[in-house]
Amino acid sequence: MQPQGTNSFAQGTLVELKALAAQGWEFSKWEGSVAETYSPETTVILDSGQTIKAIFIPTSEPVIVEAPGGIISRPRRSSGKTDIKYIMLHAISDAAANPSAPYNMWRIKAIFDDYGVESHYVIDREGVIYQFVKDDSIARHAGAGSWNNDPKLTNAMNRYAIGIELLGVGTRAEMKDVIGAFANTQIKADDRGYTQEQYLALEHLLHHLTELYEIPRENIITHQAYDPGRKWDPGALFDWNKINL
Repeated sequence: MQPQGTNSFAQGTLVELKALAAQGWEFSKWEGSVAETYSPETTVILDSGQTIKAIFIPTSEPVIVEAPGGIISRPRRSSGKTDIKYIMLHAISDAAANPSAPYNMWRIKAIFDDYGVESHYVIDREGVIYQFVKDDSIARHAGAGSWNNDPKLTNAMNRYAIGIELLGVGTRAEMKDVIGAFANTQIKADDRGYTQEQYLALEHLLHHLTELYEIPRENIITHQAYDPGRKWDPGALFDWNKINL
């Protein structure tokens, strides 16, 4: 079977599938109506149009580098790492001040300092993962909001969530009130959205964190979902289909 794409077969054909992992990855499971979900070699009877997906997981921990200026010291979570139940995805850039060059990592550190916020991780456009705050410490990334009608999470997600920022700029409509009309017109098309390198790094980091802290897939949420009336990120250009968990 091709690594990715669409193939046509006569109805009722029995197709043999084999998952081949790239270096640094291993087969996890199939998604779709296959005979053996957890075997890298399986079969499927194509009695209708079907989508079959092989899920792979990294075999090693992601490479994480210390952020510019070093780790930011923040108060520890009340119960340490056992408080970690969620992951929140964000987007950040320096587009308001520098629309033609919005992705300088040292400027991201300055934005954190200026606004009194920070995230545990920031993934740059090349897929490099920077750590700004230790996992067992409270980073100020979620702010006001609510989730799943759980009162303990209302305006208090920082205690329970690891924050991950992607360097990225949203659509013109999303950024209009965020960076201003003039800066919005100066953003290059290639600087909007996210890169393939970022998706791969994010997938690797998410696999690592969800396994380490036993975080279920449904507890990976966006900033917009937590505060839909005020926040946009990571926005319409973020493609969940590029993340396999």
